[in-house]
Amino acid sequence: MTTHLPPLRALVALSGAVALSGCWGFVCTTELRPTVIVEVRERATGMPAARWATGLSEHESGVLTEFLAYSELRLWGNWARELPGDHTIVVRKPGFLTEVAGVEVDADRCHVETEIVRVELARDPRAVPVSPVSFIEGPDTADWRPASAAVRVHGDTLEVRGYAGTDCTELQVVAFRSGSGLHVQVEPSATQLDSCRGSRWFEARFILPSEPTRLLVTNAFLPPVELFSGAVRPARPD
Repeated sequence: MTTHLPPLRALVALSGAVALSGCWGFVCTTELRPTVIVEVRERATGMPAARWATGLSEHESGVLTEFLAYSELRLWGNWARELPGDHTIVVRKPGFLTEVAGVEVDADRCHVETEIVRVELARDPRAVPVSPVSFIEGPDTADWRPASAAVRVHGDTLEVRGYAGTDCTELQVVAFRSGSGLHVQVEPSATQLDSCRGSRWFEARFILPSEPTRLLVTNAFLPPVELFSGAVRPARPD
């Protein structure tokens, strides 16, 4: 019995566009497919509410993937690879209750079967908007810097400073306090800049209450999303 193998030049031509499985004749495409896409709506109105929402997927292996809004309805993950298996999805937005959803993602012979997770955000009845006592931003940095935040406490004053990207607009800080929690988010404003080259520096200051505060600082435009998460309290005088 004679076995006929495909011509070598045919395999070479094919390998530039596709990846082959272990069986001859079975072909897998090479694109990276999103493992999970999250659709976000406001519970009370049913209207799309992904704008300035952020998310996080924790895979059963412990791998974390952050989500940002690229439309009014959907959050897209910054996937490094396809991850079949169990995922825990967390969606947050200042002034809203945090929503958690679980999803199992299956895989076929080549790729994950992308799951669309639908989440409804409800407004937090305890959330109170908090204005910074001061906010300074800019100028642009000469080169792009990833988003970052450093947190310091001076007496009863919380200082959050770092860098964040914008869509050629000025930055703004949106903050809500709910119970002992304070969510501070850096995001683009509606004020256009004449020119922009990279990320922008910012500094925001808030007055802390006497009790400890669970502080969450997020960036809503480009990853990384979570810039700080932890407890802060007023500094004791020396």
